[in-house]
Amino acid sequence: MELQHAHSKSVWALLAACGVSAYFFWCRWRFLQRLPPGRFWMLPVLGESLTYVKDPLSFFEEKLTQHGGTCRSHLLLAPSVILAVTEENAKLIHSKKDLGWPRHFQKLVGRKALAMVNDPLHKKIRTLNSRAFADKQLDSYLPKLQKLSAKYLEDWVGKPSSDLHFEVKHYAFECGEAVVLGGEQVRSDRFMKLYDKTFEGLGCILPFDLPGFPFRECMKARGQLVEGFKELIQQKRRKLKDPVRMFRISTMLDTMLQTEGTDEEELLDFCIGMMFAAHDTTLCSVQSCLHWLKAFPALEQRLRKEVKDLWDGQAFSLNRPLLESMHQTRAFLQEVWRTTPPVQVVVRSLSEDTEVDGYLIPKGWSIYFAPAGRHSKAENFKEFSIERHLKDGKFLDSTFEPTYFNAFGGGSRMCIGYKFGRDEMLVFLLNFLHGYDLRIDRSDLKKFPFHFWRLTGSFQRLSHG
Repeated sequence: MELQHAHSKSVWALLAACGVSAYFFWCRWRFLQRLPPGRFWMLPVLGESLTYVKDPLSFFEEKLTQHGGTCRSHLLLAPSVILAVTEENAKLIHSKKDLGWPRHFQKLVGRKALAMVNDPLHKKIRTLNSRAFADKQLDSYLPKLQKLSAKYLEDWVGKPSSDLHFEVKHYAFECGEAVVLGGEQVRSDRFMKLYDKTFEGLGCILPFDLPGFPFRECMKARGQLVEGFKELIQQKRRKLKDPVRMFRISTMLDTMLQTEGTDEEELLDFCIGMMFAAHDTTLCSVQSCLHWLKAFPALEQRLRKEVKDLWDGQAFSLNRPLLESMHQTRAFLQEVWRTTPPVQVVVRSLSEDTEVDGYLIPKGWSIYFAPAGRHSKAENFKEFSIERHLKDGKFLDSTFEPTYFNAFGGGSRMCIGYKFGRDEMLVFLLNFLHGYDLRIDRSDLKKFPFHFWRLTGSFQRLSHG
């Protein structure tokens, strides 16, 4: 009797287990039915990350084409959805405020760096940081940018053909250092090497801060950067309090030091984050601009004529009205950023379950948006043409056209320094087009973590004969 009773209990337990399992699989099936098409991963944990980092834009193009629109994947250690390039999805991703980058990006750039925090801290820090990018402050940076552009272009003349990446990197880093930190404390070589080592970590597939992992060395380099910036901040604070000398605001860090409510960690992460953004994106943009200039000789001559007609080459005459009068050169820069944006994708993390294109994307998933490829809404997207940014000879600003121009992102997380970046590139282009030339011996398209043309070649002084 007892044996029969035990057998009966076992049967009921088995039936209960089967019922629970069936319910679980039914829920799982319903869940999968509401997700976009695709698969979670090809490799455990890594998913399709290895394919993605080889060529992010092509990866997205192939996925969107394969599935006919919005689809799912597993990228950079997180379940992810690649959004179809539509106006609705552009509005959706730019309305989302939560960071979608992998967590190790925050460790490198900074826990309180503007690009790495979410609301409400993001709103506070963006308000504080925005004072360094007010129109008056932007105008005050122009003389420094002009001086450095002229200096480096002249220094590059006559050097044998070489990989220009490191030459341009020195220029971009010193520009960032002069404007963000202050030229009196220039330590370009040391800081640049530490930055290079730190941000190698962005490309780490296994970002573990443990002995034996490459990411540990990146975090050590970041620690040295922090110590260097602490010393710089202390020096500036002493000058600020000195009653004998009047403290003159001339850099972004000076502006932040004058801003109430900014703590030490925010200042340190501001220095690291802004220097990272200021020099790496410039490094990419300069080389891509030179590549596209030399790819179209007739366009190059057209831009040279515009610059020489409007600017006499004198540093004192380079100002805001002059930059705004260069309609064709501004259109050229915008087309470079359309075709070769240094950062190809916008990433956000969902703070709630969200319906997209008829699918339900769960809370915590990452969504990706990349309008630069063949799914762009730009007419003849493969064609390099500055005419798409001109109307009756006047420049058309496409900064806020998210389905085909997305170099600076959008919404509340739009790049806070986009106007400064544009100024920096225009000043360089004006100096190059007015007095210098370049012979390119090799041009290679790099795709991750930044998207740009890497050049080998040599500069010459332009003949005015």
